[in-house]
Amino acid sequence: MNNSMDVKTLEAAKTANAPGKKRMSEETRGLIYTIVSTVCYTISLSSLRGITNYPEVSSDWSIAVKELTTVACVTPLIVVQWLRGKFRFPTWRIVGLIILAGVTCQVLGARYHLASYAALGLALATPLIQAAQLLMASVLGVVFLKERVTKTRALALGLLVVAVWLLSGGASSLESEIAGKPIRLGAGLVFVILTAFGYSSELSIMRGYLRGGDAPGSTPDDEKASQFALTSLTMVGITGVGLLICGSILTFERGLDAWLSPPPICWAFVLTAGVCNMIGFYFQIESLRRLFVLKQTIVANVQTLLLALLGIFVYHEAFTWVVALGFVLVLVAVWLAGSEKQNAE
Repeated sequence: MNNSMDVKTLEAAKTANAPGKKRMSEETRGLIYTIVSTVCYTISLSSLRGITNYPEVSSDWSIAVKELTTVACVTPLIVVQWLRGKFRFPTWRIVGLIILAGVTCQVLGARYHLASYAALGLALATPLIQAAQLLMASVLGVVFLKERVTKTRALALGLLVVAVWLLSGGASSLESEIAGKPIRLGAGLVFVILTAFGYSSELSIMRGYLRGGDAPGSTPDDEKASQFALTSLTMVGITGVGLLICGSILTFERGLDAWLSPPPICWAFVLTAGVCNMIGFYFQIESLRRLFVLKQTIVANVQTLLLALLGIFVYHEAFTWVVALGFVLVLVAVWLAGSEKQNAE
């Protein structure tokens, strides 16, 4: 009798602990997916930087072709799954949210991202956008997703804001890029804010519908089909909005010939960026299923460190104690965010 009770007690304990173990595992996967996504986005961003050496090439062209890569690769997968009867179309509300995320990402984020580069330069605009996005992600997470900013998260947030500024060279970047140009500085800062708001809004909207639970009584096959539908439609929807908007602007302003006029090297840059962006986007979606927005955004700032390393080893930028301190702060902040349990959504 006692042995039977002991067995039941052990089984009950295992059952009670199972969700916690699963959540821990999912968080670990989310962290790994975020880092993979960040590496891919870093390669994509570095490739797009190459196009800035060709000012005659329209930024709308680079965005449209980059997004066309994802649309062209993922749409056939959706069609195949639909024909096989394994595609669960989400509600129209979710479709509307995907389109809204696409508009905020492309109209505000992507287009003003390039405008920020043009106004402030890469060295200054990149850390400012990252710092602003960190702050806005925390605000949007609290207001719309009811996420708490704990002391640990606030500390990680503060460390990263300081780190991205240190890694940019701080005041020296400001002086070299826009010294004596207050109008350019003001416009650049507005572009930075719009860019950060666009990207943060996109992540918050995506997190809002991705974290929804499966329907009661759904089978594992239903859940898998539902997740495929959300992931694939998110990828096609958001990139499709960018293709539609930027492609239309490009065609209206420069004509159809503008699609094929850039030199071959620009095609190499933008297609590399498109493939890496597509892979990064997939892992970003999967990470958002498992992590709250602020944690995902903080961990994604490994990109700050990767870009700084590229500057040192590829562009032969100086490695100073300021840069070293920035490295340390990024690593500490990411470790703090990664080590905190997902206990406040």
